[in-house]
Amino acid sequence: MHTHRYLQIVVAGLLVCFSTGVAAAQDILQHVNYVCSDGRVYIENCNIRDLSDAGTCFVGHPDHILANGMMAYTTETRAALKKLLPTCKQPSAEEVARAKAFDKKVADTYAANEKKAMEENDAIEARAQQAITGKKPLTPEERTINRCITSGRLPASCTGNALLGAFSSMVAQVLPSAAKETPPGPVMAGVFQGAGNWRLDFIDGGVLVNCAFLSPDQHNYRIEFAGDRTVIHIDTTPKALALTLRADGTMVGPGPLTIDGVVAGYASGGGDGNPYSGGYKNQYGTLITNSQAASGGGPVYDSSGNRIYGAINADAGGHTTFSPRTATCPALNLSSKGAGVGVQTMQTDLLKSMFGGDKGAPTPPGIRMHGIFAASTGFSVQFFPESAILGCGPDAARAYPYGVVADGSKAVIQINAPDHPLSLAFKPDGSLEPNGTGPYQVHGRVVTGQNDNGDFTFAPLEQTCNLAVLTPSKAIPSGGGAAATMTASAGARGAAPNNNGGTLSTPAAPLGNAILSIVSGLPAQPGAPNALAGRPYVILRDSYAAALAKGGVAVPAGMSPYKYVGGICVSRTPDCQKILDAININAASAVRADVNGSGTLPGVPPGTYYLMISTRYNNQPVMWNMPVTLKAGANSLTLDLHNAAPAVN
Repeated sequence: MHTHRYLQIVVAGLLVCFSTGVAAAQDILQHVNYVCSDGRVYIENCNIRDLSDAGTCFVGHPDHILANGMMAYTTETRAALKKLLPTCKQPSAEEVARAKAFDKKVADTYAANEKKAMEENDAIEARAQQAITGKKPLTPEERTINRCITSGRLPASCTGNALLGAFSSMVAQVLPSAAKETPPGPVMAGVFQGAGNWRLDFIDGGVLVNCAFLSPDQHNYRIEFAGDRTVIHIDTTPKALALTLRADGTMVGPGPLTIDGVVAGYASGGGDGNPYSGGYKNQYGTLITNSQAASGGGPVYDSSGNRIYGAINADAGGHTTFSPRTATCPALNLSSKGAGVGVQTMQTDLLKSMFGGDKGAPTPPGIRMHGIFAASTGFSVQFFPESAILGCGPDAARAYPYGVVADGSKAVIQINAPDHPLSLAFKPDGSLEPNGTGPYQVHGRVVTGQNDNGDFTFAPLEQTCNLAVLTPSKAIPSGGGAAATMTASAGARGAAPNNNGGTLSTPAAPLGNAILSIVSGLPAQPGAPNALAGRPYVILRDSYAAALAKGGVAVPAGMSPYKYVGGICVSRTPDCQKILDAININAASAVRADVNGSGTLPGVPPGTYYLMISTRYNNQPVMWNMPVTLKAGANSLTLDLHNAAPAVN
């Protein structure tokens, strides 16, 4: 088994491609300005997976500012750029050297992130095996990444924050930041626009506001659930914006309204050859050269002491400016429909599109949630833009889509868990109150290894925590919860052994005195753990087919029940949960194998049961579904290829 294959495909291998691909793509020099007949051209990045003339590059045009104040971008083929760029004024040797230094810095950052990701990947796999035998616990950093991946979020989302941070400096639009770190609670997402060039672009920690001829200007905002309406307050001047969020997702506000803002422009230094012609100063008031100002080594000020934001042209001594302006804008009637892509989405998609990565589900516009909320019972909810992770204790976690419904003076978060939907009311004190009490089962997982495609493989980690009021938290609970048990119905089962009221046999409450110990007899494979390590061993009261039939699952005539279940559950149709419930109800006892493939099932009444065990060996599916007759006392069974069932096609 290639222990690094998964992260190579999803993350780390892409970073290797970045450092080598940039060098291979230098037929078109990136991160420098070409001065062409229609203005400056800046090659932001090129697709490093397609170096042919049909491959594309993301191109910025600093001298072409859009109505919203942002730099215009186009996508050009390599063929078109190879034809255009030789006709333009070429970047100076100093610019080229600076661009190469920048590329090296990014590549070095990525190499460090790659090494870290690989080490974490190794640690996750090693800890997965250790967890089976109850050995060394996860470190906080390992536990966070492991928890995110096992919850079902996209692995690129789990490991991508540091990588996306490295790309933030490559996005040309630089805006003043006035936002503080966002505390746990409701936030806004998406872009809303309306007549008069009104545009609100919600980003992490703030919102970009512009209307009329103004450029985007970042502000703080807060959400208030008061009276019979939901209000978004934005700290604009001279008067704060107060927008009512309506049930249809639109926002309205009064007008006409006078608003202070900025206008993006460009100040030329004349290009007279004087290295100090721009009159730039550092934070200490010391005069610095145009090249020093353009290097991005620290804050830069003009000769009047005003902070400069945006790119500085070292050769011409010019820079992007943001001049204070005031505009009178019409009343606000804003909608997210047709509003286009926001700055934050553009930044995050930039990295993923370069490497052809999966962008995942888009974040719905409107009210979302941010941060961690936890209860004293160990139950927790961690919110992300696209999903909410329900947790029980530090490790059992599962991610689900969610929505926020604002109804006048209150908001309710609806988490769409198929088997147990959960509603959480947002209270005035910032806490979340569940719509129920009692135990809540979290369908967590543990990593057991990787398959031939490099994807992680998992085994269940079912935990139950009691629902309780959740309060804002800086961390996931370090304890709490108990191992979940599968509950069966108490109906009559004919000749099936007594199941003592329908519960699964457990070590604390065994159903009988017939105890089955199972060991693995599969030959060892070099460099791989035992094929049965961590696998669930389950005995059913009825055969697999009969268990499904008793649970109301109709398998088509002539089709293997295993093949039918595989097709249903791989495609994740709602019928899969019905199948799982049927098996849970029919189960008499279960245990998870240790690292050697050994396990002892809690006792059951003597009688005949049916094994339900599966794994992969030599890249082929292997299963055991034979009947086993258990007598009172100790019983043993060795699983090997001789007593395994034929592979199901």
